[in-house]
Amino acid sequence: MLGNYTEPASTSPSNAGNTLPTLTPDFVSPGASVRQITPDPDKMRQVSGPVVKRSGMILYVHDVTGPVVPLDMTNLTIHKQPEKGQQVLALYQVDQTDNVALSLQGEKLD
Repeated sequence: MLGNYTEPASTSPSNAGNTLPTLTPDFVSPGASVRQITPDPDKMRQVSGPVVKRSGMILYVHDVTGPVVPLDMTNLTIHKQPEKGQQVLALYQVDQTDNVALSLQGEKLD
């Protein structure tokens, strides 16, 4: 018989083997976000395009409309950092002088 402390295995896709986090400096632990921002629908913006570069927790995305948009990812819990050339879609909000990412979606290019 199993003890009282066992829990059923999760069927969440986030528990798949290929999505397990690695212990690298790029990994941000769950709950370890640096910045907390209150989303305001009137201030939200969207950027979509390829990642140009990543510098620490700043992600530079070449928006389909032309400009390169720096995104501060310290509000997010990131398990796998986006790579250069990867197509992403981000929702962000301007907080003082920073574009703070509220969400980040993307697909790795093969």
